[in-house]
Amino acid sequence: MKMENQKAERHELYYERARNGKRMAAILFDAFCCFATFFLLLLGTFPLIDSLPLVQEAERTREDLGLSSGIYVREEGELVLLTESLDGEDLSLDERSRRLDEAVTAFYGNSSFFLDGLSLYQEDKENALSLDGQKMFQDGERLLVNDDYDQEYCDFYEESFLAARGYLQENDSYRQATRTVLLSFAVGIVLTFLLPFPFFFLLVPLLFKRTRQTLGMRLTRIALLDADGLSLKASKTTYRFLFLFLVEVLLSLFSFLLPLFLSFGMLLLSKSHQTFHDYVCNTYAIETEGATIYRDKAEYLLAQEEGEKALTLEDPSYRPVSGVDHEEGK
Repeated sequence: MKMENQKAERHELYYERARNGKRMAAILFDAFCCFATFFLLLLGTFPLIDSLPLVQEAERTREDLGLSSGIYVREEGELVLLTESLDGEDLSLDERSRRLDEAVTAFYGNSSFFLDGLSLYQEDKENALSLDGQKMFQDGERLLVNDDYDQEYCDFYEESFLAARGYLQENDSYRQATRTVLLSFAVGIVLTFLLPFPFFFLLVPLLFKRTRQTLGMRLTRIALLDADGLSLKASKTTYRFLFLFLVEVLLSLFSFLLPLFLSFGMLLLSKSHQTFHDYVCNTYAIETEGATIYRDKAEYLLAQEEGEKALTLEDPSYRPVSGVDHEEGK
């Protein structure tokens, strides 16, 4: 730390740079806390999104359209596909084919979805061929009555049902309601994922006014200092977090984690062993064991007056860098 008083007296404080192993351990612990909190919050996120009026209205629209289409049925209060419902019944291939044919015919004949949908279904039937190349329908009725063809007819109705479901999903009202539901859940999940970061990387350091530690840093006994060797002010702590959050976290989500890789690379390989956000903000991580950290210049001068001396290291392998030293080669 370099500072000048009225007599232009300069003071220097030397601190031991935090070891890389400790810094990595602190980062991993804080990241674990964030992810664990995210999964815990996620348990409440889904019910909260489900309770939103916008989502409830969209869900009702999807449910009404699904039931009116015949593609979905209600079982025990839940909407399920008709094919899944039929799977639970002991039906012959002919009976399953009949049920599917009725549902698909009703769907294509529903004016809410088609103006002339039955002609599409009729055309599909007229073009259907068996595996041995025989025509399967005549005027919409089954031509091949041999039981050997039951499976082929059932397969045809299954494919027709899937096609009908595709048409339902392309319906403008159904598609808009689906988009609203999916977008609401996507936004909710993203916000839930991001919410723990301000708590663990900003609010917690703001509580530790002298050391500006995260929980991981406190566990590994390292702290943050400004370039003048004093504690970080709240404004700079906030600025440091915003750069970390907006550039290294959010930007990494859209750039294949490149900012995070850059930050870890600088921590391990750069001469000052600073992360990207520490380099930009000109802050340093130090060992707290045996160190005296001052919140401001006035506190330091008062300590001097009371006879407290700043920590100095006589080892020649240390040299000051902007008030905080580092070991050569580390």
